[in-house]
Amino acid sequence: MTDPLTIPDSDHRYVWVFSVDLPEDELAAFGHEEHTNEGDVQWPLGDALGLSSYPDQDFVELFDLSTLQEYGFSRYLSEANGMDIGEDAAKLDALHGGVALVFSQALSGQERFAPKAPLSFVGRYALPVDLPTHEKLTSTSAEGLLPQGKPVKSDARIGGMVATFVLIFLAVFVTLFVWISG
Repeated sequence: MTDPLTIPDSDHRYVWVFSVDLPEDELAAFGHEEHTNEGDVQWPLGDALGLSSYPDQDFVELFDLSTLQEYGFSRYLSEANGMDIGEDAAKLDALHGGVALVFSQALSGQERFAPKAPLSFVGRYALPVDLPTHEKLTSTSAEGLLPQGKPVKSDARIGGMVATFVLIFLAVFVTLFVWISG
C-alpha cells in the first residue's frame, strides 16, 4: 500500500483529513492567511501541512467538528463530499475539536505532506471507483451471424416466381400478336 501522505499524480479526487489540536477560538487565526507589507504570505495552516508551497485555499476546509455534531463527520465526508470512508465511520465520528480537510484539487505540483503540530494525520479518502458492470447478453441477435448458404425456397416463393414468368410470357405473346396484326 502506498504512503497515505504521498500525493498521487492523478486526476482522481482525494481528501486528506488532519485533526487540529487547538482550542476552537484559535482555529480562525490558524486558518487565516496574512499578507505582510513586504508581499510575503503567512499562513499557519499552510506551514503546518509541510508542503513545498501553500495549497489552493479554495480547496482547504478548517472547522470545529461541533458544527457537524448532528449531521456527523463521517456522513459529511461520505454523503456531502462523496468519499469512500470504508470502515472508518466510527473513527471519524469519534474525532472532536478542529479538523482540516485538504482536497486533491488544492495540491497541484505537490508530492507529500509532512504535517507538523498542531496537525495530526487522520486518514486519506478517495472517491469510490465505479467500474461498470456488464450484464450477460441474452438477445439472439447479439450472438452474431455466420455465413450461411442460400435459404431454401418456399412453395409460396416458387409459385410467385412461376406466376411472374407466366405473366411476362403472356405480355410478350400479346404484344407480338398486336404487332403482327397491326
